[in-house]
Amino acid sequence: MKLPLRLRIVITLIVSFLIWGHLAWDHFHGGIPSHFLLHNKDLPGIPNWWGGIVLPFFTWLLLYRIHKRIDSADTSLATQNLRSTVLPFISAASVSIVIAVCFSNSIEVTDYIMGSIFILAFFLPLYKSEYLLGWVLGAAFTFGAIIPMAFGSLLALVFFGCYKIPRGLINYFGSKKT
Repeated sequence: MKLPLRLRIVITLIVSFLIWGHLAWDHFHGGIPSHFLLHNKDLPGIPNWWGGIVLPFFTWLLLYRIHKRIDSADTSLATQNLRSTVLPFISAASVSIVIAVCFSNSIEVTDYIMGSIFILAFFLPLYKSEYLLGWVLGAAFTFGAIIPMAFGSLLALVFFGCYKIPRGLINYFGSKKT
């Protein structure tokens, strides 16, 4: 199963309606909140309405990247299908929701969860777009959209290194032996 344009449009519209519905709710129930970098009120605040502008574009970009990977004309590159991207998306969304709930309720396990994610990054390709999209959409309700996008993108870059560098070194030194 592939990721057609129509499905990408529908998913992006759903995300747009959800974020703007959440912003409308916030507006009529006390105002749209701002989130501060590093949870420090001395640092600049990022209002949630930025997420209403940026999150649909971010969603579209990540869906396009998934589409390009699984709909590749080159069959050697098209190693995945749409079904194989759903579980990583749901997993990342679930983990980010758990982190958001723990953070909101002052449950001190987020460090352990993040440590586990860093360990998993050596074994799973956590840098892929479906993981990033799940992370951002799962955390957007609690943290707004901008902070999860920035933090998730930075994590994706680190996870890329964690996944690719050891494999590259193994391949390099493995080819030197022979």
